Amino acid sequence: MNRGLHREGALIDDEGGVVFVEFLVAFLPLWVFFLSVVQLAFVSHADLVVRHAADSAARSAAVVLPDDPAAYGGSPKMVLDRTDGNADEMSALLGSLSSSFPESGSPGRAAQGSASLGSSRMGSIRLAAHAPLMSLAPLNVGPDPRPSLRKAIGTKGRLLSALHYQPFAVSVTFPNVTGDVVDQTEITARVSYTYQCTVPIGRRLLCSSLDALRERGEVGEGIVHVAHRLVGGRFRQLQHDTTLLIHDAPYEYKPEDAS
Repeated sequence: MNRGLHREGALIDDEGGVVFVEFLVAFLPLWVFFLSVVQLAFVSHADLVVRHAADSAARSAAVVLPDDPAAYGGSPKMVLDRTDGNADEMSALLGSLSSSFPESGSPGRAAQGSASLGSSRMGSIRLAAHAPLMSLAPLNVGPDPRPSLRKAIGTKGRLLSALHYQPFAVSVTFPNVTGDVVDQTEITARVSYTYQCTVPIGRRLLCSSLDALRERGEVGEGIVHVAHRLVGGRFRQLQHDTTLLIHDAPYEYKPEDAS
């Protein structure tokens, strides 16, 4: 009996491993803080890219809207056909863009694809917004990948996954336009992007699930179902507006067959 009490008292008084426990107590909060800072840095970088995409969409709209109707299948000037530029067309456009990178081996294909597929005004405007956002696409398309810093940094594999995920994650709208006809002297392009957070622990603190974003009204039903099927995980909704003057000119384009 005395021997058992002696052993129990020795276990309580044992100071072995104190340094390791103190290390864990000090290290874990710093590690969580570091991962949160890394995730915040990636979100801030993505926010800058979305801002650039909004600038690109506004610049494209300012030039495309008053452009020659013959270049857009006869679509009248200053008309936004919101049915153009669907997900399938945008996937094909992004595929033509990705072929211009050195890995594809066919730089000329991108220009040909953009010329043939960007035949609508909305398709051309959306392409201008989608191109810079390709660098933000999830690294893996499939079930929710295990988060890691390597996946957060990304590789050229983003170009392939962008073809499947990005057409549903990007929205280009014009809040100052009611209807399809633009009758203002300036255009406001709004780009919204559902950015996937992939830094371990940090994404839990700074990003939300798609269901939470939907409940807050930040994303629609379409992106929720598609993203759940393609990537899953946690996300941050990013949005920016850019307003520019429309570059119109007081003259009419001559028909192509006119002498």
